[in-house]
Amino acid sequence: MAPQLTRYLVDDVLPGGGDTARQMQANPITIHTHLGMLFKVVGILAIVQCLRMCVNLVNGRLGSSIGTAITFDMRNRLVQHLQKLSVAYYDKQQVGSLVGRVAYDTEALHGFVLQLTGGFLFQIIMVVGVGVMMLSMNPKLTFYTVLPSPLVVAGSLLFWRYIYPRYYRFWDASSKQAGMLSGTLSGIRVVKAFSQEDHEMERFSKVSNRLLKNRRNVDYSTAAFNPIMALIFQVGGWIVWFIGGRDVLYGDMTLGSLMAYFAYLQMFYGPLGQLPQFTTWLTQFVTQAHRIFEILDTPSEISESAKPVQVPCMSGRIEFDRVSFGYDRHTPILQDLTLDIRAGELIGIVGRSGSGKTTIVNLISRFYDVDEGRVLLDGVDVRDIARDSLRNQVGVVLQEPFLFRGSIWQNITYGKPDATPEEIIRAAKAGNAHDFVMRAAHGYDTWVGERGAGLSGGERQRISIARVLLTDPRILILDEATSSVDAESEASIQAALAEVVKGRTTIAIAHRLSTLRNADRILVVDRGKIVESGAHDELVQNAGLYARLVRIQGQMTQPSVDRLTVETKEKGAEVSDEVFPWLRTHHPRWLTPDAAFIHRGNLGALHVTIRDESIYGGIYAVHCMPVHYPSEYISLRFLDNEKRELEVGMLRDMKQWPAESRQLIEDSLELRYFVHHIRAINAIELFNGYLNFVVDTDLGPMQFMLRWQHDRAHDYGEGGKMLLDTDENRYLIRDVRQLPDRERNLFQRYIYW
Repeated sequence: MAPQLTRYLVDDVLPGGGDTARQMQANPITIHTHLGMLFKVVGILAIVQCLRMCVNLVNGRLGSSIGTAITFDMRNRLVQHLQKLSVAYYDKQQVGSLVGRVAYDTEALHGFVLQLTGGFLFQIIMVVGVGVMMLSMNPKLTFYTVLPSPLVVAGSLLFWRYIYPRYYRFWDASSKQAGMLSGTLSGIRVVKAFSQEDHEMERFSKVSNRLLKNRRNVDYSTAAFNPIMALIFQVGGWIVWFIGGRDVLYGDMTLGSLMAYFAYLQMFYGPLGQLPQFTTWLTQFVTQAHRIFEILDTPSEISESAKPVQVPCMSGRIEFDRVSFGYDRHTPILQDLTLDIRAGELIGIVGRSGSGKTTIVNLISRFYDVDEGRVLLDGVDVRDIARDSLRNQVGVVLQEPFLFRGSIWQNITYGKPDATPEEIIRAAKAGNAHDFVMRAAHGYDTWVGERGAGLSGGERQRISIARVLLTDPRILILDEATSSVDAESEASIQAALAEVVKGRTTIAIAHRLSTLRNADRILVVDRGKIVESGAHDELVQNAGLYARLVRIQGQMTQPSVDRLTVETKEKGAEVSDEVFPWLRTHHPRWLTPDAAFIHRGNLGALHVTIRDESIYGGIYAVHCMPVHYPSEYISLRFLDNEKRELEVGMLRDMKQWPAESRQLIEDSLELRYFVHHIRAINAIELFNGYLNFVVDTDLGPMQFMLRWQHDRAHDYGEGGKMLLDTDENRYLIRDVRQLPDRERNLFQRYIYW
């Protein structure tokens, strides 16, 4: 439309100059007529541009909507499929590479859709429309215009054939760099322990150099291809300029028509000039899409049965029927294994490293499928049992504990998100985790870092044990569950598990043979076969492999540091159990107003008197879950003569207690939890990587500074934030969403995570 308006403007509206202009100036009526025509032309041009803006706006929103929807759907499909793939798949893949495919490769879909809907399709429509207009105006010039097109198509085919494969090498190098970096950062403690920072930097540099070379090859190729294609297009433009100019000189074409044609020529060549760019986008899209569909097309080795069997309540019987299995089919781990474990039986499995102990429990959990034979639970092949039903009935405590970034509460309830606080506390006590959790800053709401950073190895293991016990599985598998804990904790966990395992089938793998002393049967595995089976005393008398392992370890026949430590602690525990009998059970002890009296004692200390029992002095209160239940689930604790922290009992709800008792508990809690509650945010200023807060708190106006880092602002419940200043003082915003709009926007401008 605009070029036609230009032609009309030049040929019919504006004077050609000289005599024509002077004649118009001498005739005012003619001038007003042409001014009216000029106004109409400008008005039509403005309307056309506004319509084009509206079309671009709708087109952009449509492209963004489609692109984001496709990307969202593809990411979900990828993650869903990754969840279905077996453990064997992850044994062969780099986690960093998989993360890159989900996080970054899917963005190629979004970019391609934007180009397709927002650019390419619109440009194709424009090329067709403009081509029709050009053909109607001057067929001869249109022929010269499209003359370079075969060369452009040929160049695009050459690009696709020779440059496209280079993108595979580029994305592969990028993926390997991400995988290498992920592995290095995951093992950063090992790197620092062996002072291998320089070595890892050298490895990273090698991978980065490979990425640099492949990226450079791609960029050099596209940098050469695009200017060459642009030059080829210019050849057609040169011809049109010459032929068109000649036609105007000979009078075969008006100047306005030539200017309109030039405008159409630019509109025609503009989209075609983007063809090399589109080729690059298409190449990137195809390459990254190939990496995405490589995952989606990977079959799951552990697939759901066509008619899965639901087993809502297993008795717990386990059978291995002539099972053979190997992580590599050419190197079998288990060979023709036959085994029968009765329901409710406590089985211990021992053997040399690599003998197949963990493989047995992996097959029960169906982390892998057998190569030959069958694994039966309650007479049903595990391959026929519904996946959810199997996971709900079989609980596994792995040798290497893994905790997610989040609160202790979230990690314990991972397998049962709807668990009640009573169930969580009971499971934590059974796993001997409750006491150390109560010593943490915010009890069960305490935040832990990646892989449980901030907790010791033994504490992480006890959390993982509590996580499994919370799901109450009928079959409990302990794969070196106490290998990461000290002797005292191991004894406590074993004592707790002695009650927990009652009524359920339990399989315990252990290198500390003392932990299997009370097992109903001990299976000795060697080279994928069960070479001995029986109770501890029976196997020791047989003088076989088990007896040799016992002699080597020395834990059954001669004193050891671990055993002496355990015996010493057990004696101390017996004294505590006699004085405080409620410590014998892992069930929490709930105090009620009709059975306990909270009052002040000598020197103003807090005391608890329990009817028909005793008076306990030096009591202090601790929140179990200050985020989720700020006025419920309070633990009353004290220190015994050996300075050990013991729990007298717990209060379910402070509202059930008299006002005087509530006040005493609240006073005790205030001494322990010194947290400023932010009521209003007056100002936040960024200065050299620090945030300066000017706020109103429950104690009046305050000003503090904190580093502008993610670890300085933690989530605190639903919508809350806990801020830690440079002196580790805590400032709490209960719910950011409840702040006034100005304060909330100011806060989220800086604390956006």
